This record gives sequence, C-alpha cells and structure tokens, in this order.
Amino acid sequence: MSKFRLAAIVGIIGWVSLVALSAQDAPKTDQGNSDQQSRGKAAYVDKCSSCHQENLKGSNETPPLTGDMFWANWETYSANNLVEQVRTTMPEDDPGKLPRQTYVDIIAYVLMFNEVPMTGDLPSDADGLKKVIIKHKD
Repeated sequence: MSKFRLAAIVGIIGWVSLVALSAQDAPKTDQGNSDQQSRGKAAYVDKCSSCHQENLKGSNETPPLTGDMFWANWETYSANNLVEQVRTTMPEDDPGKLPRQTYVDIIAYVLMFNEVPMTGDLPSDADGLKKVIIKHKD
C-alpha cells in the first residue's frame, strides 16, 4: 500500500472519529421524537403563545416558560408535575379542555426548548411522566 493511500485512510479514520465524538457532545434534546415536539410546538403556538409569547418568555400577566423563573419553579420536579399544572389551569378560560396528549406534546416542546435532556418521547401516562425529572442539560 502506498504511503499516500495509507495517509488518506488514517485521515478518514481520524475524521470519522472526530465526527463521532462531536455527535456524543450534541445536546440530548435533539433526541426524541421530533413528531411529538413538532405537534407540541404547533399546539403551543396555537393555544399558548398569545399569552406566553412565541419565545416562551411570557409577559407582564403571564409567567415565562423558559429562563430563570422557569428553572426556579420547575427544576427537580417531574414532567408529570408540569403536565398536571398546565392541564388543570390552562387554557385560563377553560382548563383541561385540550386532550391529555396535547398537553403532553406541549410540555415535550417546552422541555426541548429549555434543553432538558430527554431520550425519546415523553410518555403520556402519569407513571411514565413521573420518571422524567426536569433538570438542566449536563
């Protein structure tokens, strides 16, 4: 094998290794079902953004769903706590009117927006949601 061919192979192996290591450092929030997060974003924009804003920063009348206040309110709680809080209080004029799965999808989007590490979809059942703890990414 020529030195040039050997150098090319070594270079390719090095590049592939670098790409693999970079992928390991990628945010875990990119994992998961983008369909659920996409449904959640669409539902959020349609049902929530008029009060909580499209950037999730809230307004004078509504709390933010991102940033320091979000973390102060929700870090270390389970996704079930957040789903139940939203389900029983939102929309403000008719709490609980959305299907349960829509609330779960919205929370999946909110958690993804906040870069909460997740692998896969948020489960729709309370027991499964209790296992998902809201925490900053590592």
